[in-house]
Amino acid sequence: MLNATQRFFLSGVLLFGLISPAMAKTLMNIIIDGGQLGGVPMAVLPFSRDARDPLEDIATVIREDLQNSGQFQMTPAAKLRQFPDDEPAVDYGYWRQLGVESLLLGRVQKAQDREYTVYFQLLDVFKNTSNRRLPILSMRFERIKPEDLRRLGHHIADLVFEKLIGVRGVFSTRIAYVSVKQGEKGRLHTLEVADADGHRPKTLYRSPFPLMSPAWSPNGRQIAFVSFEGNRARIQIVDVLKGQVTQVTQYPGINGAPAWSPDGRRLALVLSKEGNPKIYVLDVASKQLRAVTSGTGIDTEPYWMPDGRHLVFTSNRGGKPQIYQVDLDTQKVTRLTFEGVYNARPSVTPDGKRLVMMHQRESAGPFSIAVQTLDSGQVTPLTRASLDDSPSIAPNGMMVLYGSQRANQSVLGAVSLDGRIKLQLPAQEGQVQEPAWSPFLS
Repeated sequence: MLNATQRFFLSGVLLFGLISPAMAKTLMNIIIDGGQLGGVPMAVLPFSRDARDPLEDIATVIREDLQNSGQFQMTPAAKLRQFPDDEPAVDYGYWRQLGVESLLLGRVQKAQDREYTVYFQLLDVFKNTSNRRLPILSMRFERIKPEDLRRLGHHIADLVFEKLIGVRGVFSTRIAYVSVKQGEKGRLHTLEVADADGHRPKTLYRSPFPLMSPAWSPNGRQIAFVSFEGNRARIQIVDVLKGQVTQVTQYPGINGAPAWSPDGRRLALVLSKEGNPKIYVLDVASKQLRAVTSGTGIDTEPYWMPDGRHLVFTSNRGGKPQIYQVDLDTQKVTRLTFEGVYNARPSVTPDGKRLVMMHQRESAGPFSIAVQTLDSGQVTPLTRASLDDSPSIAPNGMMVLYGSQRANQSVLGAVSLDGRIKLQLPAQEGQVQEPAWSPFLS
């Protein structure tokens, strides 16, 4: 098991090479779009540093991460009157009076040219009543370069989130999405990856033809996607670090909806080479292909259950699109959704207990993102826009990323599975769609 410091530096090896300082931002800052703000009362203080150093504001990165999770109630900056950077200087009475339960403080110190030491402490304001007040979390990071400060901020937010909430944070994860922009020679489609908050985007693939269905491998090193070069569908895999692209399938007809198995050895996908679209499983190494559904209906959008032995998928075999499950050993198919006239684009939480989907409760009604508890069948809508689609679950199972239409623009939205917080990641230019949340990266 990697410790917190090892997680941070390993994720840098995998991902920092993707980022160009000159890369223009594709997504704006996150906008809180609705829901109920609340949670743990907390204050994140500015980290002390030499004001002459034009450094990334690491405290702001941490504060926004925690605020946007919906699990914390941040003290507004305008209310702050004290700014200690070490526990002995903390006036606990002042923070109790403000109602702050958890206090995060720290400092950034220059060690040598282009290298800094970052130190932070997390304090429990109300439990620390004795003369000796030990931080509940305290860490030092050395030899940090200026361009690594934002990534370190996400990592610290992950550590704080896990300490206070008891669930691993996802702020250091990445998102993939398709961006569509109108250029002089027509539309340009690009496959992008960015931080979970939309910052630091990087283009992995460009095409004048549509791109669809990006899907992360379990180790976060590859993304499978669908392209239509020459107006012919094919499934390709791009190496996230190196940018190398490998073609996986180009059968006649539909080649779509790739989904990685939990062990990363197989891809579930949709092919129509023998008639109606059906679900297949491809062994990536041997290229061995096996059909797992049959019949006259249309089967599409496969997603692996955590056990690696079952797939959920969308099918119209009952008349209208609903979600089914297939046992890969017996090929027995079971219907999972019954509430609503349309259910599609299934994904499953990491614990295998809840199904997230695109849901239409009644004909001519809006398409929303909904969650269904698998053991009870209870369906709860999470969004209420006119057209929300392509849900992708965060690796800790607490948030859902999805595509949405706002004012004739395609944007990305996010909603917590308890419905408490709704966020929007609008594009500065063009359209963003087909989001996919990465796994944990170390």
